[in-house]
Amino acid sequence: MKWVYSVRHKTKAALLLAIVLVLVLAKNMMDSKNVTKLGTSFATVYEDRLLVESYIYQLSGHLYQKKMMIEAGFHAQDFSVLPEKLKQNNAAISGLLVEYGKTQLTKEEAVYFRSFKHNLAKLRGLESQLMLLSANGQETVQIKSLLDKQYEGASEHLNRLSHIQVAEGKRLNEQSKQIIAGSAILTQFELILVIAIGVMIQMLVFASKSKLSKFPQNPMLN
Repeated sequence: MKWVYSVRHKTKAALLLAIVLVLVLAKNMMDSKNVTKLGTSFATVYEDRLLVESYIYQLSGHLYQKKMMIEAGFHAQDFSVLPEKLKQNNAAISGLLVEYGKTQLTKEEAVYFRSFKHNLAKLRGLESQLMLLSANGQETVQIKSLLDKQYEGASEHLNRLSHIQVAEGKRLNEQSKQIIAGSAILTQFELILVIAIGVMIQMLVFASKSKLSKFPQNPMLN
């Protein structure tokens, strides 16, 4: 009957070892998914948030330059140098808009981005009208007033877009912390289970030896 006890304990030990193997494999799969999520999160922070914040900063700078140039031309009553300078700024803005559009936009961000582009389209139309008028005409004053409103609206939309980058960056940071915390908890749980199963295997081994020692040995085998 010794082989019966031996087989029983070996089967139990094998089952416990199989459980350990399954736990380790499952943990490795979850770790792999978590690493992928973290990589995606960090890439999103850089590509869709930090870079976008730099685009917003540059767009704000170009808008400010455009406004200051028009202000200077309006007070000097001379718009002769504005077309070429505005052309350079508008080209730079167009390039930034293309790069911005390639990033992953949230629903709210997409709304403000469309509104901002609408502001820019109106600005360019008003700038073109302004260049065709006399610097000291009454109509020039009216267009200048409309331009100021569009600049104000564009700046407000840029501020909204900037706030979204901060909020999304914070959300991604919290998401990364949760992933790391969850992985740490699973690691501790896995360690506890492995230790517990290891103790159980040791108990089975000792129990098996104890059972076998109770069977009298055949002296003819010596």
